[in-house]
Amino acid sequence: MDKLYDDLLATLGAKGVVQGNDVKTYLTDLQGFHSGSAEIVVRPASTEEVVATVKICAKHNVAIVPQAGNTGLCGGAVPAAGSGAVILSVSRMNQILNIDPQCYAITVEAGVILQAVHDAANGVDRAFAMDWGARGSAMVGGAISTNGGGLNVLRYGTARDQVLGLEVVLPDGKVWNGLRTLRKDASGYDLKQLFIGGEGTIGIITKACLKLHPLQPIDQSMLGEVADFKRLNQLFGLARDIGGDGLSAFELLPGEGVRRVPQVKPAISPPMESDAEWCILVRFSGRDAEQVESQLMAFFQQALDRELLGNAIISQSIAQEENLWHLRDEIPAENLYDGKAIKWDASVPIDQVTEFIEQAKHLVLTLRPQARFYAFGHIGDGNVHILVFPGGDGDGGEIDASDIDEICAELYARMDQLIWSFGGSICAEHGVGTENVERLTGQKSETELQMMRQIKRLFDPDGRMNPGKLISM
Repeated sequence: MDKLYDDLLATLGAKGVVQGNDVKTYLTDLQGFHSGSAEIVVRPASTEEVVATVKICAKHNVAIVPQAGNTGLCGGAVPAAGSGAVILSVSRMNQILNIDPQCYAITVEAGVILQAVHDAANGVDRAFAMDWGARGSAMVGGAISTNGGGLNVLRYGTARDQVLGLEVVLPDGKVWNGLRTLRKDASGYDLKQLFIGGEGTIGIITKACLKLHPLQPIDQSMLGEVADFKRLNQLFGLARDIGGDGLSAFELLPGEGVRRVPQVKPAISPPMESDAEWCILVRFSGRDAEQVESQLMAFFQQALDRELLGNAIISQSIAQEENLWHLRDEIPAENLYDGKAIKWDASVPIDQVTEFIEQAKHLVLTLRPQARFYAFGHIGDGNVHILVFPGGDGDGGEIDASDIDEICAELYARMDQLIWSFGGSICAEHGVGTENVERLTGQKSETELQMMRQIKRLFDPDGRMNPGKLISM
């Protein structure tokens, strides 16, 4: 390890190598669910330095764990304990290289923060699609490597849909330059797709050419009570019929979360008084304020007339609009409750979301009557996030430890089976990481798993790129 450190220091300089106590900040994920060990973190400042790092680690037969903003939730950017891996952080590769509003494209390094891409795009009257709560710390390389989803999937699609081209350093140190702005290319395999969602297991993304979209400067949102949960899909269909492409978000929020967030986060004002079990947060966007407001009011009135919607509030200022979406950013249960929890990042067909949630809740409370079941989701893409506190209220109360591990194992197994029975996925937008590697074998056929293993072996025969993640070898 000393010789490895000396070689890396000689190549990257003091700014490029982290050792000692400073390494600790890289070893645990955003929410503290996953942690590992490493003695060295490297912070290359260029593609050339990434290449040099890969070659040095290969020389010393040391694995590499690529890391961007480390805001993932499945342990994909955290080294396994005792692995002896080097963490490669792209945080110093943070330059916006080119922005072309006429081509609706922006080229950036992998360490650029999502918010910086949004700001650059807005500055030339364009919009960048990838957006979620960690926009101020999540980085482009990690977002692409996990195929991040977020708030705008309904309108624009996932990270996969935003990538025009990539530059990638391969496990043997070669550089694949696929930085292209083409919208059409029928010249064979679309190689960039292998690295999108690949979690750094077959290469390190160093640069990306990303799509931009016409800027929709007017946003107006409504928070409303769901009057009939079983008819939620009708409510969503009505919003799509009225808003068309102007419907940019349709979020399902638990009423308890809407009430709880202002209690835990005093900077967020309670938007309205409500005892509803479920609420929706709907956003219409466009370039004409009158048209956006007209569409939103038409949706509100028709939903009310059809008894699909109860009490509601429509934002009337920028401050109200921001308050609603700050509330949405804080709605995940881990921001609101303490205690041991298990979670699912599930996706099911969009017309089956309500049935899935009801069955999931029944399953949990049948197995564990005292559990807290908490769910929210992106209705437009069928993505449902579920957190279960097996010990109860999640407020730090005592847990019966005698059966907690057994009940958690059964909950995972039974819930996974339920998700698959709906034709769904247990990895909707957070990736696989270490958390879902073994569970994924129940979702994919042996043929599909074997294809994934063959791809991994082709690019990384020595298994040195982010070992233990994505696919069980």
